[in-house]
Formats: sequence, structure tokens, C-alpha cells
Amino acid sequence: MSYKPNSKLSIAIVISIILHIILIIILGYRVMYNNDINYGRVNGNSIDAIMVDSSVMAEQYERQLKTQISQKRAEQQRQQQIDEQTQALQEQQLAQQQRLKELEKERLKVEELQKKEAEAAQAARIARQKEDDERKAKEQLEEQQRQAEKKRLEQQQAELAKQQAEQEAKLKAERELLEKQRIENEKKQAELAKQKEEQAKKQAAEKAKRAAQAKKDKEIDKLLGGLTSGTSSPSGGTVSRKGVSDGEIDKYKSLVQNAISNKFINPNKLYSGRNCVLEIQIAPDGLLLNVSAKGGDGSLCREALSATKQAVIPKPNSSFYNQVKTMIIDFQPK
Repeated sequence: MSYKPNSKLSIAIVISIILHIILIIILGYRVMYNNDINYGRVNGNSIDAIMVDSSVMAEQYERQLKTQISQKRAEQQRQQQIDEQTQALQEQQLAQQQRLKELEKERLKVEELQKKEAEAAQAARIARQKEDDERKAKEQLEEQQRQAEKKRLEQQQAELAKQQAEQEAKLKAERELLEKQRIENEKKQAELAKQKEEQAKKQAAEKAKRAAQAKKDKEIDKLLGGLTSGTSSPSGGTVSRKGVSDGEIDKYKSLVQNAISNKFINPNKLYSGRNCVLEIQIAPDGLLLNVSAKGGDGSLCREALSATKQAVIPKPNSSFYNQVKTMIIDFQPK
């Protein structure tokens, strides 16, 4: 808002001067009128005429005019100050309104940001809750699986413990049976050892007797050395040198195999269908000189060798000793 104080002041001064002139004219007219009517009288009494000095009136008028002008200027200044203050207030209000609009925009932005943050926080809470639910469900499933696995292991352990107890009971029974068999075998071995010792003594006694007999037989063989072999026997079998048939030799080998079987310890059914080829060397009196395995089942051969060494081999007939002094036996447990 703009003002032109000088132009307004000039108009006011002119108007003021005109009004004062009119006032002076009116006052002068009234004075003259009163003087004509009451000249020399006051309340019917005569008074002296009073002269009005125009310079005093002009001076008074000028003071009043200056006062009015000062008042007018002061009022104009006050009005100008008021206008300026009003304009400043309006500008301040406009600035405040603009600031309020900006603050409102910022508030809306903040509210929008807070809303988005709240939505993001809510989404994050939902996601965390979902993760927590999934984690809890997974942990619950894992716990159920652990419990099921634990129960399965406990059942398996119980079953294993039961099987172990049954196995231990079975092994205990087997150990007791084996121990019983071991004791029986030890008894048999002790008896066999005793029999072997007695047999050794008997064989030692017979050995000397047979040695003499062998010497005697040898002398007889020399005397009969010119006899031929290969003639048929009355029974139809082949007759070997000195008139010995194959049937007699097979019968003797059968006796040797029975002697070995009698010393065979383990049940024969363990070696059912198996065989062991034995090469046996004997003295003329039947004394075992040597035995070896030439083939067959290894386990059976070990048992057969042990049994052969304990067996009492019958004395062969001097007529076929040469045919059996080193003989092959296909041993099969009976």
C-alpha cells in the first residue's frame, strides 16, 4: 500500500484555510451585528466598545492551523504506521499461511512416510510372524521326527537286546554243549592215548614176533619164488602172484578203512559226501609206518590223518603184504 503525504497535506491546508476564512467572516459578522444592537449596552447598560486585533486572531488561527496540521500529520503518520503494520501483518499472515501450507505438505509427506513405514513394519512383522510360524512348524516337525526316530531306536535297541539275550543264551547253550563235547573228547582222547599206549606196547611185542615171522616168510618166499601168478581162482576172481585174489586185497583195505572210521571223532554227517585220498605205508605186522593225504577235502583229511595215526591197522596176510605195504585208501566217513 503506497501514500503521497505532500499532496494530501496541501489539500488539507487549503481546505483548512478556506474553513477558517469562513469562520472569521461569520465571527466578524456576529460581532458587528451585536455591536449595532447592543452598542454601549450590556444588559441595558452602556459599555465601552472592544476592538479585536486581527493580528492576534491571525496568530491564533495560525497556531490552530499548525496544531491541526501537526495533528493531521501525526494522524497520517499513525495511519501510515497502522497501514504499514497492517501490510506487515498481512504479509506476515501470508508468509505464515504459506508456511502453514508448506508445513501441511510436509506433515502430509511425513504422514505418508509414516504410513509407508507402518505398512512396511506391518509387512515385516507379518513376514517375521510367518517365518516364526514356519520355523516353529519346522521345529515341531523335526521334534516329532526326533521323537519317532528315538522311539524307533529304542524299539530297535530293545529288539537287539532281546536278540542279543537270545543269542547269548544260544551261545551259552552251545558253549556248554561244546564244553561237554570237549570234556567227552578229552576223555576219549585220554582213553585213546591209553589205548594207543597199550597198542604201542602190544605192537612192540608183536613187532618182534612179526619180525621173526617176516624173516621166516622171507625165507619161504625165496623158496617159492619160482611160482607164477595170474591164474584164475575157483571163485572166478583174478589170482595175483602167490595165489592172492583182488577180492582178498579189497577186503583187507575195507578192514583198514573201518579201523580208521572207528577212531574218527566228529560226527560223520559233517563230512557227508566228502572224501580224502590217503596213502598208507605199513609194516608186515600192520604197524603204521607213514600216512599222507594225496587229495580230497582239507578238513576231512586232517581228521582222517589223526584217526589213521590212532587206528589199529590189522596185520596183512603175508601172501599179499607186498601189494598193501603202500596202499591207497579213498576214505569216506561211515
